[in-house]
Formats: sequence, C-alpha cells, structure tokens
Amino acid sequence: MEPTAAEAVRALRAYASGHLTLDGEHRWPVRFVWDRRAGRLVFPLPDDASLEGEGQLLLPDEHDPAVAVLLTIEEVASLPGALEIRFEIYHGRAESAKWGVATVVALRYHGEAYDGEDLVLTDGLVADEPALCRELNADPARLRALCETGARASVDEPVAVGVDPDGIDIRARFGIVRAPFAASAPTPDAAREQIARLSEARRA
Repeated sequence: MEPTAAEAVRALRAYASGHLTLDGEHRWPVRFVWDRRAGRLVFPLPDDASLEGEGQLLLPDEHDPAVAVLLTIEEVASLPGALEIRFEIYHGRAESAKWGVATVVALRYHGEAYDGEDLVLTDGLVADEPALCRELNADPARLRALCETGARASVDEPVAVGVDPDGIDIRARFGIVRAPFAASAPTPDAAREQIARLSEARRA
C-alpha cells in the first residue's frame, strides 16, 4: 500500500538537516527549521552562494535519501526575529548573514510523488508549542527516557525545542533527535496524550 500524503509529511518532519542540491551539481549539507505558520523551510546560506530558483533537499543525506523534496528558494537578507531565534534554539547561531526561504513544490517518499499543494505543512500547535516544550523540559529525567523510548538515543542533557502534530524535536549535543508520536496529535491535549503514551512505553 502506498503511503498517504500525511505519512509523507510525517517523514519530512522527522528531519532537521539534510543535503541541498542546486542544478544537480552543487551540493552541501544544510540545517533547517520550519516556518510552521507558512509551511516553508528556512536555512542559512553560505555568504558566497546564490540559491534562488529550484533546488532539491535530500533527507537524511545524498547517499541514501528516504525523502527527496523539490523546492523553490528565495534568498533574503533577514528573517522575522522569531524564526531566527527558532534556528538558534535548534542549531545554534547561524554564521551566515543570508537566508534561504523555501517552498515545497513536490516530495518523493517511498517511490511515490506528492504535489506540494496536497501536503499540509502548517499546523495548529504553533501557539501552544512553547508551553509544551516547557512542560517537557521541566522534567529532564522524563525527557531523557522519552529520548530512549521514542528516538532510540541516549541523551545526557536533552532539551525539547519543538512539538508538532507528529512528534517532538529534542536537541542533543550531537544534533536534533526525533521522538515520533504513535498517532497524529492536532491539538495540545492530543499532544500531551501522545507524550504520556511515550512515557508509559518506557515504564513498560
């Protein structure tokens, strides 16, 4: 059975870094965050690069990508403050002064292609995300256990930096790890229920 568009989005949300290609030749690793209100990706650009136009993002890397995303990229000199802060929370301060803002044109997942217009890349948890992260970070032992259960990773000093309907983004010293939910959580109460299920799985 072919994946649904929602499953393709779930796969896309699982990553915070990948390889960006331009013109099928120029490639480099890129770290990114989501502008979840607009459903777009944002990432810093090398100072000597100009990426306006079409590009392809390969996730998790160029060698064996699980997800391939066709993008249209706009170069901007600055971002809204909240987005720049979001990037810093996820990845640290960006060294470049230029940013790429990318719109998803199409996505390929498990051999199936999806038009960007059919993908729901915005969500209703944006306003509640800070509170959900504070709740997770208030109990570091529980968050470490969630990393082991959901992300299959041992993280000494985890920090929850993002919660969306499909899971939790957790910052570790070596990068971002993902703890996926068992089911979609479109509301804050549903997200808390999924977080509780992850905790219960650890105890079991």
